[in-house]
Amino acid sequence: MKKIITAIAFIALTTVSAKAIDFGGFSVTAGLGQNTSVWGASGTESEYSESGTLPEINKEHGVFTDDYSSHFIELGIGKFISVGYNMASDPIKTPSNVTNEGDAAQQATVQVDFNDLETQYIKVNIPGGMFVKYGQTAVDIKVNEVIASGSTYADRSTEGTSIGLGYQGHVGDSGLGFRIETNYIEFDDVTTDNGTSIAASNSTNGGRNQIDIDNMEGVTAMFAITYTLGRD
Repeated sequence: MKKIITAIAFIALTTVSAKAIDFGGFSVTAGLGQNTSVWGASGTESEYSESGTLPEINKEHGVFTDDYSSHFIELGIGKFISVGYNMASDPIKTPSNVTNEGDAAQQATVQVDFNDLETQYIKVNIPGGMFVKYGQTAVDIKVNEVIASGSTYADRSTEGTSIGLGYQGHVGDSGLGFRIETNYIEFDDVTTDNGTSIAASNSTNGGRNQIDIDNMEGVTAMFAITYTLGRD
């Protein structure tokens, strides 16, 4: 439904002449984008035993790719400064990972969705169509697991920053245009667990597992169709 509403709003904008409204030095740009992305992170799993002994530590590093669509709206303040908001229309999905495969009592399948990736940004426009961006990001992390023991991992949210470089072009003197850009995104570290707490006296926990994720980062490339109201 969100995609349909965004598409209708975008089509409505393209039916209005940019010259029909006097924005007094301001402009509004809306866009629909298609993104290709590469993501990576490092993870440390602390797996405590039922008897409360020191945890077994497992470390992994993974990289995956995914495509997703996005939409954005942007306010231009004069010719050189813009502020905007970008929201991913689709979740970014990791591949499924299977651990302890073949062990019916311990096997676990885990897959993660990054939902509602949003960026609030400032864009500096360079004469000729190039621009640079800096933004603050936020994303919800949904852990999808099938674990033989029946335990589940808590969902989390995290924030981060992005920096980008791109080019904005237009079709003649109209408001219709296109945008090509790439962004580097870095997220804050995240910790999640299976909900079993550690007793303060002897660390006995009945099988607590804790996962610490760091070095979460990604590179995205976007092509977008845009329309600008108030373009000079």
